[in-house]
Amino acid sequence: MFLLVEKRKCWSYENKLTAIFFFSIGFVFFDRLAINYLIPFMQEDFSLTNTQIGMLSSALAITWALSGPIVGYISDRVKSKVGVLAFMVLLFSFLSLAHGLAATFGILIILRLLMGIAEGPIIPISSSILSVESSPKRRGFNLGFTAGTSYGVFGGFLAPLVIVALANATDWRTAFYLTVIPGIFIAFFIWKVVKNPPKYSDTDITTAIPNEKINIRLILKNRNIWLCVIVSCSFWIFLLPFSIYAPLYLIHVKQLSLSTMSMVMAAFGAGNAIWGFIVPAISDRIGRKPTSLIFGVLTLFVPLTLMYVDNVVVISVLIFVFVSGIGTLTMFTTTIPAETVPIQYAAATIGFILAATEIVGGVLSPLYSGMAGDAWGLTAPLWISAGGGLLAFVFSLFLKESAPVKVRSNKEIESAI
Repeated sequence: MFLLVEKRKCWSYENKLTAIFFFSIGFVFFDRLAINYLIPFMQEDFSLTNTQIGMLSSALAITWALSGPIVGYISDRVKSKVGVLAFMVLLFSFLSLAHGLAATFGILIILRLLMGIAEGPIIPISSSILSVESSPKRRGFNLGFTAGTSYGVFGGFLAPLVIVALANATDWRTAFYLTVIPGIFIAFFIWKVVKNPPKYSDTDITTAIPNEKINIRLILKNRNIWLCVIVSCSFWIFLLPFSIYAPLYLIHVKQLSLSTMSMVMAAFGAGNAIWGFIVPAISDRIGRKPTSLIFGVLTLFVPLTLMYVDNVVVISVLIFVFVSGIGTLTMFTTTIPAETVPIQYAAATIGFILAATEIVGGVLSPLYSGMAGDAWGLTAPLWISAGGGLLAFVFSLFLKESAPVKVRSNKEIESAI
């Protein structure tokens, strides 16, 4: 009897959703970041400058920024959120395959623009569904695991190892061709397993705003929403310049081999993977604000380690530890917004935050980092990355607590007084 009860708990719908969204969001990041690790192979074929490398990232971010809130808003109102989600996963998988067919830099730019349209809505839609189906005590963990740990496992750890190995064994075009296979399977499981959530829920999702009819303008007046925008943008300014230019820095400045570079970047990804669920889980217990202050400042030291430490083993260990700060990112992009607004506005709000993040962090930071790299060398993008980490920590100081356990505890204390 005990075993049957444990089995039912293990295969609960909440756990199934968490697993499926872990793979679907993870594969988004795998495809998005694959090009960063293939750039050293592609650079000769396309004669790419650092500015052009930044443009490839910026192109995807522009359409990601537009598609996220627009399609997220539409998905809140159409009959089948699940259908929209499965279609988008399938679409970006085939667009990733098409990268291997690109013959010119212009075609690459067009493909990145189209890929952003397909990828942009996946996190807002997935997070809005998971927010409804998650129990309050596990919401931070579930959203952190699906968006944060998945980024580390697929985009940070597996992508550099698998993509570089495939490119070394075959060529960079074949590496792109093979990315379509997982996408087909993920889209199938989304369609078969995930259920459309109710339009409205009595679940206690919101804390700062009562669960009542409310307009978008009132939501945008909420301090936490704008802090989520600013902190998320700052983290993205840290993350993208580092992800794009650290591999080139390790090869051209540190003079490491391609395989050694992939191992260092895998340490960065492994840290993202492990801290991506540990840090949000801690926030479920002690609150979102103290967690963001304890861990957030550490991201500053990730690019500094790359610049000022020479031993490869020490670099890998320190990066693994310091990247724990990025574990707070999913709190600001998904968890805190989902706890701040009524559930019927969750997908649109998360989409809005991700759109702003993409415009500032995804579009502008890679572009200006590339220009800075061409003007002052590859250390310049790493200094920009460090500045983003510092800004994220500073603005976290002004966050209003939203974790259910802390809000409930504060209300109990106030009633007792």
